Amino acid sequence: MKRIPKLIKFPTDLVQRIEMYRKNQNISTFSGAVYALLRKGLQGTDKDNAR
Repeated sequence: MKRIPKLIKFPTDLVQRIEMYRKNQNISTFSGAVYALLRKGLQGTDKDNAR
């Protein structure tokens, strides 16, 4: 998969929640946790749009 670099600044509280998710899901990197959460969120919108 081709990757495009993007600079994003996260609010501190969101970083803490992502780190907690990362640890609970045994995801090795912060980026990996962000990708997983984005995919999960986008799947939810796909289901909403299918109605």
